Amino acid sequence: MDRPYGVLGRVLGHSYTPTIYRELAGLEYVRFEREPGELESFITGAEWEGVNVTIPYKQAVLPYLDELSPVAERMGNVNTITRLPDGRLRGDNTDYFGFKVLAESLGLELSGKRALVLGHGGAGSTCAMVLRDLGLQAGFVGREHHAGGPSALTYDELPGRADDVALVVNCTPVGMWPKCPASPCTLDPFPALEGLIDIVYNPARTGLMMQAEERGIPHAGGLLMLVAQAAQAVERYTGQPVDLAQVTELTERLSATEQNIVLIGMPGSGKTHVGHCLARLLNRDHVDIDHELEARTGKSCPEYIGEHGEDDFRRVETGVLSDVAARSGRVISCGGGVVQRSENYALLHQNGLICMIDRPIGELARKNRPITARDGVEALAERRMPLYRAWADLVVSSTDRAEHTAENLAAMLPPML
Repeated sequence: MDRPYGVLGRVLGHSYTPTIYRELAGLEYVRFEREPGELESFITGAEWEGVNVTIPYKQAVLPYLDELSPVAERMGNVNTITRLPDGRLRGDNTDYFGFKVLAESLGLELSGKRALVLGHGGAGSTCAMVLRDLGLQAGFVGREHHAGGPSALTYDELPGRADDVALVVNCTPVGMWPKCPASPCTLDPFPALEGLIDIVYNPARTGLMMQAEERGIPHAGGLLMLVAQAAQAVERYTGQPVDLAQVTELTERLSATEQNIVLIGMPGSGKTHVGHCLARLLNRDHVDIDHELEARTGKSCPEYIGEHGEDDFRRVETGVLSDVAARSGRVISCGGGVVQRSENYALLHQNGLICMIDRPIGELARKNRPITARDGVEALAERRMPLYRAWADLVVSSTDRAEHTAENLAAMLPPML
């Protein structure tokens, strides 16, 4: 039996990596969780063919390796170990290549300009090395100054001292699931900013990325880096190069697979029924926000609104959205009034493709809808329809049956794995 490829770490949770290796090269890829006392026997053993290395072993494995690539030598750590034909072990670091592909994907000419890297740990050092090799002047930002450390600025010192920064790269975990959306800082201190990179890849759009989006600044998340570094590892393992177009295509399909499909639209437009049908078509879990809210409060939505008022209902609804929309790969049906709180957009957009179900006003269901009964459907439509269209990435027309509407929407979605 062929020995597997895999990832070595102490505690390994959910990862996209097995899917990436399967899609790129059809490789069997497993998780090797090992305690520090088991490290030597694992590295010198014969149960694996090639292995990626993650925290806390990127430096701890060095004494057991026979040689290092020039990049790994420079960086002082490895994330990929290859068995050479003669049995010796070679350490490499493909994170350098992965971040280089990500930085170049912005398509910006930034040589000679100033960049700031948020965070000065191992990831920050790697990204700064790449940026300097690309000709940028790369410095660091940290929460505090470290004696003898590389941090040039603290976040409090940014105003007035970052006016010429052209690129910001976030290498901190701030904004990563499940504490999202969040940002280590605002982009306000960077009036000359031309591009933003966040190496976090879950959620799809971090708080920093959404700030950049609002300002019309080119930006990129970390999923491309993850796929690109895996592609170079595949090349090290198999000797067969992976085409960059394949890396880009896989990144796009993986992104589409992991993002939520979020349904919005007028009350009674069929979001729940279409959501059920779409979830079946895509083999995803379906979450109805109104049903989730009812489960948490122990009351139906009309009952809760009647007892506590609409403002309190909207507050609770936002809390439910914060939990539900932070996860990925779901179909989410929202209540008709979700667009009334602007903060809900970021919660849905961070990890989702927002789809509006457009149903003629005369066909909307009106039973057990207290706000529709109170305000009238025409008045609600006048207030909400512009918001639905502004929030929506896609608009699908309602058909005679929820199944048909779901099929039409599925055909509009980007290709998935």
